[in-house]
Amino acid sequence: MVTRINGFSGMDIESMVKSMMATKRVPLDKLNQEKQLLQWQRESYRELSSKLYDFRSNKLITKYGSSTALNANKATVTGNTDAVKAEASATANGVEMRISVEKLAESATITTSGLGQGISGTTSLAALEGVDLSMMGSADMAKYLQKGFDIKINGVSFTDKDGKSLFNGMTSISTLVSTINSNAQANAIASYDEITGKLSIASKTGGEGNTVTVETPSGGNSIMALFSKKTVIETKGPGTDVTADKTLADLYKLNGGKDPEPGTPAKTYSFVLNGKTLNFNGTDKISDVLDKINAPGSDAMAEFTGGKLTITAQEGKELKISGGSYEFMSLFKGTKSYEDGAPLIPTEGKDAIVTVNGEPIKGIKSNSFSLNGVQITLLGVTKTGTVDNLAVIKNQSDPDKALESIKGFIEDYNSLIKALNSKVEETKYRDFKPLTDEQKKELKESEIDTWTEKAKSGLLKNDDIIKSVLSEMRAVITDKLGPLSALGITTGNYSENGKLVIENETKLKNMISTNPQLALDLFQGPANAPNEGIFDKLADKVSNAIEKVYQRAGTNRYTTDITSAFRDENIMGRKMKDYNNRILTMQTNLQRTEDRYYKQFAAMEAAMNKMQTQSSSLFSSLGQS
Repeated sequence: MVTRINGFSGMDIESMVKSMMATKRVPLDKLNQEKQLLQWQRESYRELSSKLYDFRSNKLITKYGSSTALNANKATVTGNTDAVKAEASATANGVEMRISVEKLAESATITTSGLGQGISGTTSLAALEGVDLSMMGSADMAKYLQKGFDIKINGVSFTDKDGKSLFNGMTSISTLVSTINSNAQANAIASYDEITGKLSIASKTGGEGNTVTVETPSGGNSIMALFSKKTVIETKGPGTDVTADKTLADLYKLNGGKDPEPGTPAKTYSFVLNGKTLNFNGTDKISDVLDKINAPGSDAMAEFTGGKLTITAQEGKELKISGGSYEFMSLFKGTKSYEDGAPLIPTEGKDAIVTVNGEPIKGIKSNSFSLNGVQITLLGVTKTGTVDNLAVIKNQSDPDKALESIKGFIEDYNSLIKALNSKVEETKYRDFKPLTDEQKKELKESEIDTWTEKAKSGLLKNDDIIKSVLSEMRAVITDKLGPLSALGITTGNYSENGKLVIENETKLKNMISTNPQLALDLFQGPANAPNEGIFDKLADKVSNAIEKVYQRAGTNRYTTDITSAFRDENIMGRKMKDYNNRILTMQTNLQRTEDRYYKQFAAMEAAMNKMQTQSSSLFSSLGQS
């Protein structure tokens, strides 16, 4: 063994200190092992929560709880398949229906006159108003964006909690449309047609007597007007005492601006009207502005009266401001708000005109309605003049899909209870503690993996949450054993811990065909008590277990992600914090102890060196004498 020499004394101080510290590190190692076990247990709970959430949300609710999962009826359309679509529900009564459609239902709609082609849904409201945000300074942009574009639909204002409009110059047309459509209270559907540049707002509820109202709050900036061609632009005006001989520099100072520094050029402005750019500088008068706008061949006529600049389109023309015109228009206090009064095209709601088996069906206010247990969607008319190309709807039994859904549920249910039982019955190896860093240095990788696997085993053995949810799930199944047995489904042996078994698949398929309502009521619940079905009852039990795991381990209740972060404010989270604090304190104390040992040995060695020097000096003196 190579001895490390630390100074003149020849003592291996590092080995001695390490040996002395080894004993003192035992409590720290134990604390780290306890923390590791807690972390592993927490991860096991996260995995458990993931399995439970997947079974509840992705299986019971989304997959097997859907209206079509156990539907043993199938509707087929023959004849005019372009005009009618049909989907049979579980309550379809099998009556053949011959459908004649003379007119589709219509919703009450308000549509703008439109801006024509060339304006995409990504265009901002600022661009529709003629403002180029990219050419604005930060101060001007901030001021401009304070202005909202207002709209009230069916009495509902689109404002935030402070009463500020949800829409400003940066809002795109597509965002405007999606925001309106996502507001359930407004009961309206907005759409934008890039071909015509028209914005339409229709009531979600169709049929005769239906209405839709669109208003602009008093003094607001109407969104509807932005989608209509403009023939007049009027500014707010710098004031009635301002005359046309005033310069743009004068207007700039009236707005709070200052004269340019000596030697610097006068401030310049550009005004883009119908794609034509007019350039001005501070020395130009308002009369010069009028002359340039009114130049021969211009699309517009400008005048300055009553302290206001007004621009009117020539007959048959429209006005479009663009580019960096905002700063120029701000000299005249900006354009007036776009008030309601822009050309709007209203249409009234109308009922569909439909005949089924020769009988007129009254009050069809939507193009999707239910009749004889079949959801019918009208896609077009069947009758043109005296020619009527009918659509024919027939129902037939189709038990295969419902059978596959039931078999899939049983497979997923059995898989879950097997996984849960494996956790509460897993062997716990109490002699296998988490390995310390020092212990890992002495083992091979394969040996570390084998040891760790046993150390992790049994962390949820006899766990109360798992045992509780297993018991509750079995109780749900036990309560329904009678009707399950009627379908040919039973439970396995006692040793199989509540496993479901299809005892007779032929019987199950026949029962679905002859009595589809039995399976529907059993699994999804009857119409008058939908929460009484097996799927909903199991979902409730699983939800309770997920909540308990969340309260204990701080897992995410709404995901299957087994890497999601833990919340700290829970039983295990607080315990983990305590471990971290204790470990940090212990590490600090151990470091201080180790430093003290090194200082003591250093002092001892220094004393020995001093003694050795004194001895050498003494022997040297004796030799000389």
